[in-house]
Amino acid sequence: YPAADGTLLFQVVRFEPKAFRQRRPDGNGGWIWKLGHTSRVLYRLPDLMAAPRATWVHVVEGEKDADNLFQRGAVATTCPQGAGKWNKLSDDSALDGRPVAVIADKDARGRAHAEDVARRLYGQVADLRVLEFPGPGKDASDWLDGGGTVEQLRELVQDAPRYLPPV
Repeated sequence: YPAADGTLLFQVVRFEPKAFRQRRPDGNGGWIWKLGHTSRVLYRLPDLMAAPRATWVHVVEGEKDADNLFQRGAVATTCPQGAGKWNKLSDDSALDGRPVAVIADKDARGRAHAEDVARRLYGQVADLRVLEFPGPGKDASDWLDGGGTVEQLRELVQDAPRYLPPV
């Protein structure tokens, strides 16, 4: 997770079996395995900032999904520490005035996370859609592994209704 200027703020390290830990540089070439007061920023923030403002930004639940979408030419981001943690971000203003598609993982936690993100972004972004990928997979990576393409993603986003928060 670099800052907008590319300076590394922290990393998320994945372990097997599936577990995640965060670490930040200690300034001496090593790591501190806790974030402390480190700013929580959007994932791939420099890539997001470099993208044209009219380009759809896809908010997904994890770094793997964001990376897989980005590698196929889509702008994608997430928040650190997974579902339910958008409120821990220091700043999400990089999304201001941009079109944003929030893509929910297909489980209760993923849908709740997508709804939370959408509520927080409502009125802040230029256009807001919430969707799930069709088919049997759970998330963006599963959908892409099953043959999904960025062109199909564009169509799904365009076909998704504009988000309106519940009354």
